[in-house]
Amino acid sequence: MISYLLRFKRFLFSLIALFCVISLSFAFYFIGGNKILFKQQERNSFHSGFTRSSIVWPGDCDYYARSPEDKEKHPEEICADALNSLRRQLPKDCEYNLSLGEDGLIDFHRLAEYSSDSPIRFFRLSEGEFLGELVCDVSVYNHSFVYFLYDERTIPAKTKVLTFTAYNFEAVSDGVRMTGFESQHIVRFYKPETKEFIAFIKHRGMGDCGRYFRYQLSEKKRPILEEIRAKLECNGMHSYSAEEIPVEWTQYEAPLVFSLLSKILSWVRELE
Repeated sequence: MISYLLRFKRFLFSLIALFCVISLSFAFYFIGGNKILFKQQERNSFHSGFTRSSIVWPGDCDYYARSPEDKEKHPEEICADALNSLRRQLPKDCEYNLSLGEDGLIDFHRLAEYSSDSPIRFFRLSEGEFLGELVCDVSVYNHSFVYFLYDERTIPAKTKVLTFTAYNFEAVSDGVRMTGFESQHIVRFYKPETKEFIAFIKHRGMGDCGRYFRYQLSEKKRPILEEIRAKLECNGMHSYSAEEIPVEWTQYEAPLVFSLLSKILSWVRELE
């Protein structure tokens, strides 16, 4: 019996080690390719000189008529170009069906016609760097947004949609099974004063069950999962609004293997 357990532990350790080696190899392969791509992009861009401290859409991020003699690069047009290219990066399952243009991609102005508030907001991160917020889904009791980095310190400006690690929960005989996944539109809101993202997925409207994830934006502009809470039983107890922290819900730690893989993928994305 002891010999069997020892062999099993060795096998499990070897399996985890193999997984880590494959993941690292995969990461380094893409890192090498991304470094080449990054150098090519750097050669095709130049410093903009823009020092805006705020952006309000659409006034500060749109195309305007001007004379043919005006060859100067304007920040409003650079921003509009960036949003235009961003459309191809957006997740396919956001509720944009009524807001699509003739090219089959989202039309931001058409989206604004169906939104009570501005569908796009910008939060300043540093000089020339902003966090963009774009509405994705507005259901009865769950809202979600897409968040992207916008850097106008160079021309063309750079955009990148942020990806967030999250988990599904399933009650099993010996406890709770957590299954990891990544999403670009799970976050409900951003707190600029703390640079935190909050994902609160209610399983029903009264907020007595669901999932809660809190992310911190790192210095490298990468969302780091800091807190996981969940309550699977919808029993009318421990109800919370979306703006509250469900402190009475069970707090969980991220599974080691999936957490490691997510960190590797995040490192790769930093070089994209």
